[in-house]
Amino acid sequence: MRNFLESFLAYILFSALILFILLHLLGFKSVVVLTDSMEPGISPFSLVIVSPESDIKIGDVILYEVELSKKKYKVLHRVIDIKEREGQIIYMTKGDNRGYIDAWYVNKEDIIGKLLISVPYVGYVSYYGIHLLSLIYPLVSTYLFYRLLLRIWVKNEA
Repeated sequence: MRNFLESFLAYILFSALILFILLHLLGFKSVVVLTDSMEPGISPFSLVIVSPESDIKIGDVILYEVELSKKKYKVLHRVIDIKEREGQIIYMTKGDNRGYIDAWYVNKEDIIGKLLISVPYVGYVSYYGIHLLSLIYPLVSTYLFYRLLLRIWVKNEA
């Protein structure tokens, strides 16, 4: 039973790593929401995955980058209007939990992606545990890989 559990855990970790790499290679991004601006639909510390979309419509929730006071921020807000200004398409956004429109316009090149999925509470682990997980994952993976190699080596000697 112990060997099965170790093998199963090794396969799960390896599959998660491959899935994570593939998603990022395909342009998908993940972020942890830190504010309540999109409540009640998206709570603080939800893990949000966005897909690289170019077809943005009114009502879509987008992740974009904005520069305020020479510092860049990632913002997840809903598109409430699309206009053309000086030959460029601009997006006006607003948080669902805010009573006012954002004070800036979003250009197409500032958009990182469109909301694909939001997973509540998973962001706590990602946000607070990122340093711990970055240490544990390689250690557990190395141990499980070592156990798998040891089992293969012992089986070949017999």
